[in-house]
Amino acid sequence: MLEHAINSLPGDLRDAVAARLRQRVLSQCNQAFTDSKAIGAENNSRAYRHVEGMGEMKASIPATAYHYWGQREGYDVWQDKKFMKKYREDNPDVKVNTVSDKTQVGYTGNGFYRVGAGRTIKVYK
Repeated sequence: MLEHAINSLPGDLRDAVAARLRQRVLSQCNQAFTDSKAIGAENNSRAYRHVEGMGEMKASIPATAYHYWGQREGYDVWQDKKFMKKYREDNPDVKVNTVSDKTQVGYTGNGFYRVGAGRTIKVYK
């Protein structure tokens, strides 16, 4: 529809409108890039905590990117784990640092507890 309207314009005006539209798209891309860098710097400067019942915050998505991909692929794409993994890989600035509130002391994950330099014991219950 927009293409038909642009093509129906006289030559000089059509070229001017097309150039202005290209300039606007490039401006929006530059603004989105700048926003993502600013959000990335903010994400890396503070730590986020786990929220009980909501889980861990993994990314902070800029509004421009959210709506771009929502309009292009459908807003349910943000619920897709594969898409989110790929998006975080392609856009490392959106990743956030999370910190756990839970403290685990003395457990190495293999069932042994450290009791001194180089010594471990196995506790059976």
